[in-house]
Amino acid sequence: MSAERFETEFSEMMALIDRHQSVLVTGHIDPDGDCIGSMFAIAQMLEEMGKKVICYAPGEISDLFLKLPGASMLAEREEASSFEHDLVIAVDSPNTARTENFARPCENEDVINIDHHPTNEMYGCVNIVDGAAAAAAVLVYRFFMSVAPDRITAGVADCLYLGILMDTGGFRFQNVDSEALRIASELIDFGARAYELAHEYIYVEKFTTLRLLGLVLDSLRLYLDGRAATMEVTSEMLERTGTTLKDSEGFVDYGAALDDVELVALFRETAPGEVRVSLRSRNHHDVSALAERFGGGGHVRAAGLTLKTDLASARETIVDGFAELLG
Repeated sequence: MSAERFETEFSEMMALIDRHQSVLVTGHIDPDGDCIGSMFAIAQMLEEMGKKVICYAPGEISDLFLKLPGASMLAEREEASSFEHDLVIAVDSPNTARTENFARPCENEDVINIDHHPTNEMYGCVNIVDGAAAAAAVLVYRFFMSVAPDRITAGVADCLYLGILMDTGGFRFQNVDSEALRIASELIDFGARAYELAHEYIYVEKFTTLRLLGLVLDSLRLYLDGRAATMEVTSEMLERTGTTLKDSEGFVDYGAALDDVELVALFRETAPGEVRVSLRSRNHHDVSALAERFGGGGHVRAAGLTLKTDLASARETIVDGFAELLG
């Protein structure tokens, strides 16, 4: 997408915001740091503009995110469902299903769609979508710099920096590019607390989380001549360690650290007969294509989906899909 078209869409986004007074900012199920950071950054700007605003994303949300600036605007599902709004801003969500339809296609309501997934379905009245961007937070930063650079407070900078930090794996993943590093540097100039955010969100874990990680690593299995790996988080593991599913954020990346492993899946039991799956690819294998077969989505190297089945069947389904990807 050209810079000129982005400028047009940023202006269209701001015009929609100016016309509306009550805004729901939403994101994908089980939101990660990029989704939450982008939501909270936008919400802070809207609040400063005098808008009525709440944030909501379905699924599990890490308690760590509740420490971020803007977290006071995070709503529970019941409040979000009854919130009367005239504009929806959806971030980091390639389709409305990933928001559990808290965002709906444009013909139903005014929707702004900000995303960096190549599989985005362009469901917004304004679509700010760039599959080459390292994070949704990159696009939100571009928007701020285009129309409201004076609204990048230290709190906004923290949220956007966290988004880039988390979606690049602490600036370790293959999606790191010069733009992501440049924006991170500029956000530090705006007041982002680079050390504190990295320390709290990348390096520090609770004792119970590490106990859970030990059990998950014990579940590690190799398939397809060691080129694929699976791990699992069961309800029994959570009960034994006193943890919840949100404590398993990022566990899938441990499988991707194995020598010779090209594809990784982490299975998480969310309810009887329901398993959420996180997929990772270390090479060119497109795990988003596999996720899309089952109503999920994501990126070439990172994707997710939900299967309505038991854990063993989910594992078999994904390993069969891995075999196809590896040829």
